[in-house]
Amino acid sequence: MKKVIVLILFVMFEIVICHAKTTNICDYTDASISEVASGVWKISFGTPEKFTPEKFRDEPIQIEGFKTLPKAAKLPFKLTEIRCRIKKGRTIVYVPCNNSDEQIYGFGLDSGAFEQKGMRKFLSVSDSNFGRSGISHGPVPYYVSTKGYGIYVDTARIPFVHVANLMPSDGNISAKKPTGTGTLKTSVEQLYEGQKVVGRTEVVFDIPGAKGIDVYVFAGPSLKTAVQRYNLFSGGGSLPPMWGLGLKYRTYTSGDSNSVMNVAKSIRQLNIPCDMLGLEPGWQSHAYSCSFLWSNERFNKPQVLIDNLNDMGFRVNLWEHAYIHPTSPMFASLKDKSGDYLVWGGLVVDFADSRASKIFADYHEDMFVSKGISGFKADECDRQFIGEVMPFNYPYCSTFPSGIEGDQMTQLYGYLYQHSINSVFKKRNLRTWGDVRATTAIASPLPFNLYSDTYGFDEYLRQLVNSSFAGLLWSPEVRQADSLNELLNRIALSSFGHQMCLNPWWIPNPIWSQYNKSKNERGELLPVDEQTQNAEKIAAIVNQRMSLIPYFYSAFYRYYLEGVPPIRAIVMDFVKDKRTWTIDDAFMFGDSMLVAPLHNTDLSRKVYLPKGADWIDMHTGDKYHGGTVVTKDLVAGQTPIFIKNNSIIPLAQPVQYVADDTVFKITAKIYGDQPRSCILYEDDGISYNFKNGKFNKLQLKWSSAGGNVIKSGNFDRQRYQIISWQKVKSFRTEGS
Repeated sequence: MKKVIVLILFVMFEIVICHAKTTNICDYTDASISEVASGVWKISFGTPEKFTPEKFRDEPIQIEGFKTLPKAAKLPFKLTEIRCRIKKGRTIVYVPCNNSDEQIYGFGLDSGAFEQKGMRKFLSVSDSNFGRSGISHGPVPYYVSTKGYGIYVDTARIPFVHVANLMPSDGNISAKKPTGTGTLKTSVEQLYEGQKVVGRTEVVFDIPGAKGIDVYVFAGPSLKTAVQRYNLFSGGGSLPPMWGLGLKYRTYTSGDSNSVMNVAKSIRQLNIPCDMLGLEPGWQSHAYSCSFLWSNERFNKPQVLIDNLNDMGFRVNLWEHAYIHPTSPMFASLKDKSGDYLVWGGLVVDFADSRASKIFADYHEDMFVSKGISGFKADECDRQFIGEVMPFNYPYCSTFPSGIEGDQMTQLYGYLYQHSINSVFKKRNLRTWGDVRATTAIASPLPFNLYSDTYGFDEYLRQLVNSSFAGLLWSPEVRQADSLNELLNRIALSSFGHQMCLNPWWIPNPIWSQYNKSKNERGELLPVDEQTQNAEKIAAIVNQRMSLIPYFYSAFYRYYLEGVPPIRAIVMDFVKDKRTWTIDDAFMFGDSMLVAPLHNTDLSRKVYLPKGADWIDMHTGDKYHGGTVVTKDLVAGQTPIFIKNNSIIPLAQPVQYVADDTVFKITAKIYGDQPRSCILYEDDGISYNFKNGKFNKLQLKWSSAGGNVIKSGNFDRQRYQIISWQKVKSFRTEGS
């Protein structure tokens, strides 16, 4: 009997070996496939890990949102064609990418690359961006294709991703007799020409340390729909408080109560609209690491300051990082709930432990939020790259009480940090709008804006566009400038970000008084009349932002309800126009506006207007056919804005800040003869009551008889008042 069993096993082994020789898939891992939402499939290989972004999600899948989407389209490959190998020390995932006529986007907050096909990515969180590598403040193992699908690999490890750039062996390679000596290569381009990938290609995720993985597939029919499914799977997009869409001004890092109040008074006296005032490290008694205690030297009466700023209409935001100094009241209770290495002499909180996260959150509630603080800037939760002299890293070999490994914690630290802070506001039924230095996947419900020390204008703009593929928010903040034109163009770009932020934290005087850092530090301020003129120009840019708050707020509502990014790459809306596949310096702002910021000190730029619509210049009324390239000459601080023909744009009278009872007075501007309806959403702007249906939907319609508003919902107050309707005259103009 034993011989029979051995014979059977031997035959089976021979069959497996034979199969392996002919198919080369002998070590592929079996998969379990399930549909977790409409058009979203989960493919599990091996033993997926305990610590991943999906397992720490902040919100459940937004099932209702999936009902707004079209039926899932057929994928360009079978789910069973996604394969996995689990080897000692690594897991490898292979996703088909066989279409030469296909482009790939995503992988998070990439500053150096827009089109991703053919690249090799290293999705590590870092305080710096390294060209086209994929290293960023928000690396996300998710990508989307122009073929109308998305792929997410749920890991907190650091994957290498080969984006259809490997040339696999099919096992049938044979030597061929050379037909000649060939052409000698005399340039790098010629040398690399022979390395172009041919034949079947795949996107390969090489994940060191993993012993299994969950892969999620998101169907179209379009690239945009795949992004929507990913965001809804993540829990839906974040909905900011209305005041979060105003300007945030961050004060000098070594400021005190008097200097903060002087800036606040100056902002109001100069009529620069501003909703948020941020205090930098100097508010704490010890900042590196953090005491989370007010400095008696600089801020001896913090509650008086908070109350005064709140009375002036400012929401106060506090800078911090989650490394706990021994003088902090949290130190003792977190000592056994932290990692085994210190950063700046402070504890590294084990946010993967719910008890540690709650201790951190409860302290913030008791000491800050209950006293009128509206938001936080979660700094230094990224990682300095190897080679830095003073790294604020804890090593990958770190251990934590929860069992999470150091590399996983590094990738997740900013993400879990946000969860802890956000839990405070959710508990109090208040929305917040914060800043964070690092995040990862499944982050779309989190109300925190990424920012960076990288300051290249093109990188800032590209990160804003790339954020739309990955459920991220990006704040292209303004810190300094070498000229007035650069300052105004940077502020104009920031005014079309998810958050508008002036962050001159390292200069002691207001940015309008001197935008050059060195001169500001030396006290070489501009003449008073020039300061006033600068403030007026800044105010004009901010006023444009304020006029768009109802429009932008409703775009965020779509983000929450339907997963549509409020700011997005043009290719999302016009994927059939291949000229949009390469555009990384312009974007859609809501459904009807195409924004093309002026670069650096430029006063002119060319703009491509995609096919599929006619476009009207918001400044001049000039009308262009889609598929047109136009050249726009403007002054610094102005932004080329084109309205999709047959749109209604609600423009509000700007206010100095958004109060809880602000009613926006709106002029509905009509572009085109047969405009589509415009939808506005109104609610209290501060709470989570909208999740219980406490909001109104206003449908703005226009016909030859005039404008009409159809209102539905059960929110019992008014936030919008339509005071006029204005038909915009447009003039047919041909572009170049």
